Amino acid sequence: MLGGAAVACVPILLVEFSLNGYVERNARAKLESTARSALGLAELRLENAMASLVDLSPKVEGCDRGSLEVMRKTASISIPIKEIAVLDESGITICTNFGDGGEERSVSRELPLADNRFEVALIRFRERNDRALRLRLERRNAKPLSALIPAAFLVPDTLDSDFQDGRSLRLVLDNAEIVAARPTGDEGLSIDHTRTLGVHMKSERFPIAIVAERTRATLTYEYRDLVSLGRIGSALVTILIFALAALYFRRNRSDPLVQFREAIVNGEIIPFFQPTIDIKSGRLVGAEVLARWRKPDGTMVSPANFIPLAERSGLIYPMTHALMEKACTEVGAIHVNRPHINIAFNLYAGHFANDGIIEELKAIFAKSQIGLSQIVLEVTEREPLPDLDLARDIIARLQKLGIRVAIDDVGTGHGGLSYLMKLGVDTIKIDKMFIDAISTERHSQTIIETLLELARTMNMEVIAEGVESFDQVEYLRRKGVHQAQGYVFAPPLPASSYIALVEAMDASGVTRSESTASAA
Repeated sequence: MLGGAAVACVPILLVEFSLNGYVERNARAKLESTARSALGLAELRLENAMASLVDLSPKVEGCDRGSLEVMRKTASISIPIKEIAVLDESGITICTNFGDGGEERSVSRELPLADNRFEVALIRFRERNDRALRLRLERRNAKPLSALIPAAFLVPDTLDSDFQDGRSLRLVLDNAEIVAARPTGDEGLSIDHTRTLGVHMKSERFPIAIVAERTRATLTYEYRDLVSLGRIGSALVTILIFALAALYFRRNRSDPLVQFREAIVNGEIIPFFQPTIDIKSGRLVGAEVLARWRKPDGTMVSPANFIPLAERSGLIYPMTHALMEKACTEVGAIHVNRPHINIAFNLYAGHFANDGIIEELKAIFAKSQIGLSQIVLEVTEREPLPDLDLARDIIARLQKLGIRVAIDDVGTGHGGLSYLMKLGVDTIKIDKMFIDAISTERHSQTIIETLLELARTMNMEVIAEGVESFDQVEYLRRKGVHQAQGYVFAPPLPASSYIALVEAMDASGVTRSESTASAA
C-alpha cells in the first residue's frame, strides 16, 4: 500500500513541479517585457533631453531676456522637459524658463553619465510630493545648464489599475534612489523580496534601472485553477485532457485575438480612404488608408477596438500587408493616369526593425497599377523606433525608390524633434490635438507655427490632420499650410465612394485615357 501510494504520488508531484515552473517562467517573461519597454522609454526621454540641452547650449549665455526666450521655446517643444535652468557652479538655480529660480527643492548626489559633460540627479520638491530627474550640462566659459524631466514622463503612462494586485514598477538610480513608481505613491515603500518575483534591468547608457515585481501570492491566485487541476493526479489525466481540449476550443471561439487573426485571413479587414485636400486650390491630393473591420454580417468594428490589439499582438504587420494588397485591388485603377494623386499607409515602429519592409513593398506593388512614386508611408510616434540609425537608412532606401515618408502625429508621441532631425523624412503631419486647440489654446498656435517654421527650414511638406471647421481651414491657409484632411472635407470613405470622389474632383485621368485612345 505504501509503495502504491508513493507511485501514485509521482505523477502528482511531477505535474505540480511542472506547473510551478511554468507559472514562474511565464510571469518572469511578462515582467522582463514590461521592464524592457519601461527602460527603453526612460532612455529615450533622457536622450531627447540631452539632445535638446546640447542644441540649446550655444544660444544661452545667461539669464538675459534673449536667453530666457530661447529656453522657453525649447521647453515648449521638447516633450520630456518641464523646466530649463541656468545654474551656478554649486548647482543652485539662478533662473529658469519661467523667469525665476523655480520651486524650492532638494537635490540628491549627482551621478555622471558616459558623456562626461552630463550629470543626473534626483529632485524632490519641498511643497509637493513630486519628483523629477535633473540633467546637468557643464559648459566651457559659461554657467551650467539643466533640464528637469518629471518622473511621470520617465515611466509608462498607464493607469494605476494596471499595477494593482501585487504588481509594481519602479525606476531607480544607481545610488538606490527611487525616481518613479507604479502605482503612484509607491515610491517610498519597500517590498519583501523573499515573497516577490522580480526583474532588475539596468541601463547600459545611464545610471538607471527598472525594477518590475509582483507578489508570489498573486501568482498562486491567478493560476489557482490550473494548479488545482494538476493536483488531481494521474487518475483524472484522461478527463483533464478532454476538459482542457473543450475549454481550449471554447476559449478560441470567444478570444478577440483569434477572431482578429481569422478576420485578416478571411479578408474582413478592409481599407477606408481619408481624402487629403490642397486647401489653396481645392484639388484632391490623395488619401490615407485606414483599417476597418467589416464582419460577415456587415457590422463594422471600431478601429479603437482592434488597432491596440493588433499592435500588442504583432498582427499589425500582416494586417498592414493585407491592407496594401486590398488597396491595390480596389483603387489601383484610378491611379494609373493620375500620378499626382498619392496613397498613404501607416507603418508601425517594428516595420523599421529590419529592411524587410523594402522587399515587401516591392513585392506588393510590382504588379500594381499604383506606382512607387505615388506611395507615402507614415511613421507613427505611438511606439519608439528601435534603432534610429537603421530607420534612417531604411527611409533613405525607400526614398530612392520614389516613395515619400511622413512623420504622423508630430509632437504627441515618442519621437519629438529627434525624428525630424534624424530621419530625413519628406513630410510632417500636425496632429488633430493641436488643430482642435487653435481657437482655444494660444500655445497650440505657437506650436503649429514652430512646426511650420521647422518644416520650411528643413524643406518638408506639412499636412494638417483632423480639420473640422472652415475657421481652422482659413487659419491654416493663412499660415501657409497647403494640405489638410478631416471631416470638414470628407470622412474616411469606402473604396467605391472614394473612387467616385476622385472621378468627380479630378477628371484628368479620364481625359488622358480618352486622349490616348483618340490618338491611337
